[in-house]
Amino acid sequence: MTINNTLNHKDDTDCVKLQAGAMSIGRAGDNDLHIADKSVSSYHARIFTYLDASYIEDLGSTNGTYLNGKRIEKHTLHPGDVIKLGKHELEISPDN
Repeated sequence: MTINNTLNHKDDTDCVKLQAGAMSIGRAGDNDLHIADKSVSSYHARIFTYLDASYIEDLGSTNGTYLNGKRIEKHTLHPGDVIKLGKHELEISPDN
């Protein structure tokens, strides 16, 4: 699966392929996926990929992590899912 930046901000990347292991997401520059948006916490969320499954986990962020409009703490990701971190949205797409 791939994460796509749906807002097309000038962030470090517009899409990232999910690979085995953990990927951190947040405003701090040392995150794997850096989002320069003040509504995103410094260390907002983490995505774990193991075998063929990926999971997102909120890291106690101020504004919460939402998946398809529902606030979550930890959840499995599927193609078509929309992740909202603060005011920023990311979409999960299948690998091509």
